[in-house]
This record gives sequence, structure tokens and C-alpha cells, in this order.
Amino acid sequence: MEIDKYFESSIIDAIRRDINLASQQEIFLVGFINEENRIIDYHLLARGNEGMVPAIVNDLKPGNIIIHNHPSGDLRPSAADIRLASVMGNKGIGFAIINNNLSEIYVVVEPKQPHVEESLDGNEIISLFEDDNKLAEHLHGYEYRQQQIDVVREVVDSFNKHHNILIEAGTGTGKSFAYLIPALYWSYQNKITVVVSTNTINLQEQLIDKDLVLLQKVLPFSFKAVLVKGRSNYVCKRKLHRIEKNAKDYLADLPEKEIEFIKILNWIDQTVTGSRSELNFVTRTDIWDEIASESDLCLRTNCPFFDNCFFMKARKEVFSADLLVANHHLLLSDILLKNEIGEDSHGILPKYRNLIIDEAHNFADVATLHLGRPFYNKVFKKLLDRFFNNKHSLLPRLRSKIAALKVDKKKEILELIDYKLITNIQNLKDMSATYERDLNNIFTEDSMGSIKISGKIKNEELWQEFVSSAEKLLGNINKLIFHTRDLYEEILSLQGLQDDFEDLLIELESYLLRCQHYADNLAFNIKAEDDEFVFWLERRNKDFINQENAPLNITEQLNEMLWNSLDNAVLTSATLSVGNSFAFCQETLGLKKTRNLIVSSPFNYEEQAELIIPEDIPAANSENFLSNIVNELGNILLSFAGRTLVLFTSYKMLNYCLHKLEKSLNANNISILAQGKYARNYIINRFKNLDRQIIFGTVSFWEGVDIKGDNLQYLIIMKLPFPVPDEPIASARMECLRNEGKNPFFHYSLPRAVIRFKQGFGRLIRSKKDKGLVISMDNRILTKSYGKVFQNSLPEGCPVNRVKLKSIAQRGIPE
Repeated sequence: MEIDKYFESSIIDAIRRDINLASQQEIFLVGFINEENRIIDYHLLARGNEGMVPAIVNDLKPGNIIIHNHPSGDLRPSAADIRLASVMGNKGIGFAIINNNLSEIYVVVEPKQPHVEESLDGNEIISLFEDDNKLAEHLHGYEYRQQQIDVVREVVDSFNKHHNILIEAGTGTGKSFAYLIPALYWSYQNKITVVVSTNTINLQEQLIDKDLVLLQKVLPFSFKAVLVKGRSNYVCKRKLHRIEKNAKDYLADLPEKEIEFIKILNWIDQTVTGSRSELNFVTRTDIWDEIASESDLCLRTNCPFFDNCFFMKARKEVFSADLLVANHHLLLSDILLKNEIGEDSHGILPKYRNLIIDEAHNFADVATLHLGRPFYNKVFKKLLDRFFNNKHSLLPRLRSKIAALKVDKKKEILELIDYKLITNIQNLKDMSATYERDLNNIFTEDSMGSIKISGKIKNEELWQEFVSSAEKLLGNINKLIFHTRDLYEEILSLQGLQDDFEDLLIELESYLLRCQHYADNLAFNIKAEDDEFVFWLERRNKDFINQENAPLNITEQLNEMLWNSLDNAVLTSATLSVGNSFAFCQETLGLKKTRNLIVSSPFNYEEQAELIIPEDIPAANSENFLSNIVNELGNILLSFAGRTLVLFTSYKMLNYCLHKLEKSLNANNISILAQGKYARNYIINRFKNLDRQIIFGTVSFWEGVDIKGDNLQYLIIMKLPFPVPDEPIASARMECLRNEGKNPFFHYSLPRAVIRFKQGFGRLIRSKKDKGLVISMDNRILTKSYGKVFQNSLPEGCPVNRVKLKSIAQRGIPE
């Protein structure tokens, strides 16, 4: 091929010089083409030897062409060249081979012209928000808000200029429409997928069922928006068919499951999506697990139900969507999966370069937990049961099929199953019980919560006993892996019978890989010595104790696996800043360069709300705090007669107040809806639909609760929400800060508490018509120097008043 057709002469001379500087060995470079597909510039990426060179292919895009030389002068592509050219060619990236003096070139794959990005017209998008335009026409009660326009401008700029932005948008700003409309325009104009990630199901459902439905009527083009769910949300027809086929025999062993399976079999004929959310009855988790779709057990195109597979239908919808609505957990699972199997492999989500993270104040915590390597014995025991528990488990099914064969190795394979694998699994179940018992012994009787693994703990006799049983468990898991691999290879060696065992082999391989995963994680947790991780034991009840760990710093991993792969990211929430600064958020997430925007709420807090703080009570961190105020709290709740949300920082505090006050409030026909006693959705629905209801909430009730109007008029914050200092992740990160010479209170505890406080405060005023009273029972806002940081975090104009405790019961909401 003519070299002059592809290269400018100056480029030819420059590449010759680079080859000479590499002593005529192989070099690897990326070229950049113009509109005529001529290479007008290049970057040298690697040097090798006379036979090979490292292939550096990160961050290449359509319009690039990979070029390397063959010093031998033979330009025929090797097998490795063909493989790399195929992968790159599917991305629109060209591949060419040259000789050392650049007299010849062999183009294996022609590069595609890069897509010319079409920038957003900010004025066109903003015009949709005018009072007399489409949004106002279709959205009842719509009002023009300058704060919303400010957000729109910054989101448009983020897409056009490819920069990341942090946006704190106060309650009522209308940030959902402010990011959805630019995102949909960007997807439409550039024919690419944009991903939106939220933390709560409530916001996901609002976006899909309400906001995006309305925007179908508003925007001048059609679009496809899809709610993304994890695979385990879908029923697997092949699994269900196997149970149905053997129902009489299968359910005879499991009579307690028979009624639920009959309901599921009836439902499967009616469901459209096959998603668990479509069930109109409650099913047990263990039953759903038996029929849920699992990626490592999927036969894909070889499955007889492939054409009607619920998950595959959902996947097609996902991969053809313009806008995807996911959640933080699923987004991070996709990132980790692609990191493990390679970016070019299909993950949960298609490839994307534009990301919007709403409820972004939660993202760091979710990422921290996802990047850990826990060991859950309860989950491992379920895997053992899937191996061998009854005649429907994998090994009995395999044994039955092999016993019916006439093959030379039958006896050896059956002995491997009977005397090695089944014996091994029975031993593992005993060892698992011993492991669990010794793990339990580390906790004092009936105590719950967490124990951080420290040098002191590791020197104690109870820990040593636990490690001994854990190491025996690990050794036998490794033995199970060894025997399972033997069985897998023995079945593969059965000439001509592999197809008959395909589904069983896939299942066996899946369990083998899961065993290896559990073995690796157990070994990591037993050692508990990685300086970059914190290790702890978590006890939720006597039968549910986990070995947990988490990275102390997630910034490097997030940069490597997420931020560096994006063109732009928009991170937004009502609570991202501390003292009008995004520094804490940026440091936590590893976002080095971002634009920042804070827009206040459009609500008139001066007239709609008031924060009052009793000055005559003990400090909230004093020993007698609760006992001193609980009776007066009861008088306040009696006076308010419902319409009240009380936020606690722990279940211990919540349960103490519940025990002290429930009887007297019930006697006055006032109900306490306590978290932990009732389900969250039940609490919120009952509170909205009935009078004289009080919510006692902790943890999740500090955010995501949206109750408008007169139903909620009083909010009581019992204590400033500082992180628990002995909580493992918090204590470990504070210790790191201490070692760096930083004050852990001001660099960690205070910023987290302020963000959570702002979330809690935001539960009260949810519309321009709402009015209400906020009571902080923690007067450190007044008495401590850091209290000013909390006061400065309040919505602009909100009055703050000192009061006597006994006067609160007589106060009403702002007039």
C-alpha cells in the first residue's frame, strides 16, 4: 500500500527517527487522522524488542489508528496482531503495520472517522423552563425558579466542555428536570447513552414513573428511558421449569414451600417482565433465590428458554436505551465487574461516558462497602447446600446421571463424588458450625454491633481459637475446590458426552468459582493485616455474624475505575457542602478538579420554618441527657398530637424513648410508628393517611422521606448525628488522619455530621405551602464553637431561637 496515501511526509520522518532511537526494534504508537483519513499526528506509546512490543490501548477512540513496525520487513499480521486488530476495529480504531524505513504500510483495519460531537444549545434548553413553555404547560403548579436555571446552565456546560461538577441544590430547586433535560438532549443529539444513578428506590421510581413520563410530552423528540435492575430481580424460566417438571417429587421434600411455588407458577403466566417487583404477594428470600436468574449459571443462547428469557429481554432494553436509571449499588457492581473481566466485556450496563449521580452524598459510603472483601458464612453455607443437601442438589443430580452411563471411568467418578466431595462437604458443614460458634464467642452474650480487629483482639485467646477453626474451614474449602476441579475435568474427559452434561457443568463451574472467591476472602479476613483496609466483625443476630472489611481510602480506585473513564460527571444532592465548601466531598471521592455550584432552596424559610433549641438541658453527650428530658419530650409529643417526626442517632436511644413514652401516648390516642417495629413503607403510608401519628426514626429516616403538607409539621432532632467514634470505618479513618497530623474531628466527624444534619433538617419543608417547627434537643449548636458550622448550614433565612424546654409544648408552627 502507498505510504504517502496515509502519512504526511513530516510524520514519516518523525516515525523513522523514533525507530532509529529504539535501535530498529519494534515501537507502538497511536496516530490521529484528519477528514481524508491521513495521519497528521501521532504519540509514541511503547518500545519493545525485535519480535514484540507492549500494546498500550487505554483511552483510544474512533479516529485513532494503532501503528507498529515489523523490523523483519514482513508486514503480514501475526495471530496476536489479528486479535488486537479485531478488538480495536470493533471500536472504530484502525490498525496498521509498517516496515522500519516506512517505505511500506499494511492497513489491517481502516479507522472510522470519529463522531463529531454536537454541543448543547443552552438557550434552547432553558427556553423549555420559561413560564409559557412546554414544561409549564404539562406540569401542574409549575413556577419559574432562577435556581433551577442556574443548575441547567452548569449541567449543559458540563456536557459541552467535558468537566465534572458538584452541585448542591436546595430542596425544591427542581434539580431532577434540571439534569434530565440536558442529559436527554445530549443523548438524542450524539446518539449515546447517559446513565443516572440514585441511592434510593423512591427517587428511581419518581424519575421513571413521573418525571420521564412527563418529559415524553414536553421534549420535541422521543427517547427511551429504562430502569436498570440487577439480574437477581428476574425469574429464570429454566430453573422454574426444572422445579415444575419435578414438582411432585421436589415439593414432597419441601411441603412448606409448596403453596408459594404454586403461586409463582400461576404468576409466571401473567407477568410481563418476570421481575420480583411485579409479584402481588410476598415470597421468601430463600424461595426466590431458587428461581432467580444468575449470570454464572446462564446457558445463554443454548438455553431452551433464551428467546423468551425475562432477563435477556430486559438486557436488550437496557442496551438500546437513551437514558438509564440505575442505583449506586448496581453502578458500582458494574464498575467492579468490568474491572475484573475487562472493560471491553459486557457488564451490567453498556459502555457510557456521561454520568449523573443524584443523592451523591451517599456515593462514597456505598463505594466503600462495595470495595471491601467480606466473608459471609451464612451465604457460604447456602452454597454448600446447593452442592449437597437433598436429592435435588447438584451432586446427587450429577451422580444419578453418571450412574446411568456405560463408561469406563464411571466407578472412579462415583467414588470421587461419594468418598471425596460429599464427605468433604459434610465435614465443611460441621467446620462451618464450629467456625460460627467460635466467632460468636468473641462477642459477649447477646451483644450486637461490631468489633474492630486490632492487635489487642488478635492476641486474645478467643481470637486465636476462632482463627484455628477458620483456618481448618479454609483448608477444607481449598480441598473442596481441588476435588470439584477433578470432577469437572473427569466429566469433560467423557468422550462425546459433554453436551449431555452442559447445564450441569456450567453449574459445577459456577460453584467452583464461588468457592474460590469465598476461600480468597476468608483467607484475607483471617490474616486481617492489610494496612489499606480496616477489618471488623459484624453481629446482627446470633445466627448472622460476618467478617467485614473496607478500604480506608477509595479515591485511587474510583479514579482508576470510574472518573478517568468518563467525559463528564454531574454529582448533585441537597447536601454536599460543609460551610459552603465542597472540599470534604472532593477529598472523599477523589475528585481533584471539579466545578462547584451551590444554589439555595426557593422556599421562604424565614416565614415557613423556625429552629428552636432548648438552652436549659444537659449536653446531648452527657450521661444523664435522656433521663432528664424524656418526660418533657412526652409532654411535647402530647401537645403536638401527631404530625411529628423524631429523628434519633441510634436504635438504643429510640427504643429507650419508645419504652418510656408509648404507653402514655397510646392512652391519649396517639400512635408511635417506630422504625424497627414496623416496615418503612408501612410507617410512611400510615403517617400520611391517619391523624395523631408520630414517627420515631433513625438511620434511613434522616433522608429520603418526602411528606408534604399538614401531615408533617414538627421535626425533632434528638442529637447531632456525629459518626459513632468506635464504628470500625470511622475509627480507622480518624486514626489515619491523626497519623497524618490532622484533627479527625474537624476533617471527618464534623463534616459528616453537618451533611447528615442538613439531610434531617430537609425532611420538614417540602413545598412552598409547608410550614413547620424544628426542635434540636442537642444544644451544642449553641454552646460549642463548632455549633456555628451547623447554624451556617441551615437554609438561608431560617430563624434560630433559644427557648426554655418547658415552653416548647406551648409553641405552634410559624404563622
